[in-house]
Amino acid sequence: MSSEYLLEVNNLKQYFPIRTGWFGTRPLKAVDDVSLDIYPGETLGLVGESGCGKSTLLNIIGGMDQMTSGEVLVEGRDMSNPTEDELTEYRREYVGFIFQAYNLMPNLSAYENVEFIAEISDNAMDSMEALKLVGLEEKANSMPSALSGGQMQRISIARALVKNPKIILADEPTGSVDRKTADYIYDLFVRLNQEKGQTIVIVTHDTTLAKKVKRVVA
Repeated sequence: MSSEYLLEVNNLKQYFPIRTGWFGTRPLKAVDDVSLDIYPGETLGLVGESGCGKSTLLNIIGGMDQMTSGEVLVEGRDMSNPTEDELTEYRREYVGFIFQAYNLMPNLSAYENVEFIAEISDNAMDSMEALKLVGLEEKANSMPSALSGGQMQRISIARALVKNPKIILADEPTGSVDRKTADYIYDLFVRLNQEKGQTIVIVTHDTTLAKKVKRVVA
């Protein structure tokens, strides 16, 4: 099955029950009836107020969370209710996820953090090449504790890139870094898109970053 879209989200809902009394509950609408199409090779910014469901939507797209109802199609393939094997394959081979909190393994060097991801991916690039893309090849042997916050975020980007994913999902990638590093990350995303045709979806509060993407959804 094929599609002009890389990914389609149709009428997606994510509700969580919250207690209203001793016995009562009501649904908290984290994502309420959202539809979204993502095209191959585009950069897309998801912006909005805190708590409006941007990160929840990104987590569902990335196979990190389950939805209450709706439909997710990946190149026309229905991934709304995947098996565990399908979900594992999707997260491992299809999606590169960049977290605001870095999520590096503290007992591994920068290179080993990237190589760990490369070893479980079927289409991985060379780990040192991924470090070169983010300008940190000279930090290959450094432990996370010896890196700045900006450097750790760039290592996390290298971990997403090394898989050669079809789509990169970035959740507030500049939320914990200084302005200089944020500008570097913006320019890196633009270069990855222009030179490699990388599809990138970014959740952000940063208006500077939002101006650099090709399309913004609020």
